[in-house]
Amino acid sequence: MLVRYWMSESPIVALEKTSLYEALNLMLRHDIRRLPVMSSENKLCGIVTLSDLYPFVHPVKLRGELPPEDAENLRKHTVAEAMTRELVTCGPNTALEDVGALLREKKIGALPVLKDDRLVGIITDCDVLEALCGIARAGDNNVRICFSVPAGEKQNIIYDVVELCKRWRLDLQTVLVHPLRGSKRCLVMIRVEGPRMDDFLKALWDIHYQVLIVSDGTDRGRARR
Repeated sequence: MLVRYWMSESPIVALEKTSLYEALNLMLRHDIRRLPVMSSENKLCGIVTLSDLYPFVHPVKLRGELPPEDAENLRKHTVAEAMTRELVTCGPNTALEDVGALLREKKIGALPVLKDDRLVGIITDCDVLEALCGIARAGDNNVRICFSVPAGEKQNIIYDVVELCKRWRLDLQTVLVHPLRGSKRCLVMIRVEGPRMDDFLKALWDIHYQVLIVSDGTDRGRARR
């Protein structure tokens, strides 16, 4: 998964000289929590978030209509005074899982996306979560199956699943394999689509794959056997 397919392109931006009042209105108008900040040379030079405004206005006051004295105070200050200058960025071809790791490590909510030092987008923690949900969750026409296998057999998982899908004419849409912490087994999640699901599930059991959950997107998942 690459950032380019999940980022917001042409993000709303602020200038260093933009007042904090204007920045707040931009965030409220577009229902966003952060703005990349551009220099006079049209280069990315920082990012300002809603929480960066807290030293200037109490957070509670930002939930409703801003009192005139607080609005006036925000007009007196510029984005350059509040923004973060030490940026963490990524490129459009950065793997989404690397972005997720960076967001978690740095304890931040978004990364500006640069291509040849030019701002082309922004990727947020919500975008990463949406991508993960889109890959892992069952939909209207497909089924999510979770099963566990001994860690020593994980090299055979892809081969076995593909062969079974071919045999029972199922469309294989997703395969995720992850070692279980503190266990000698791996958790496998697949999404498949096709009419012969029961035959496929029986075949998994027949090769000693322990099926844990089967979910078709209309329930919370049910265990088999």
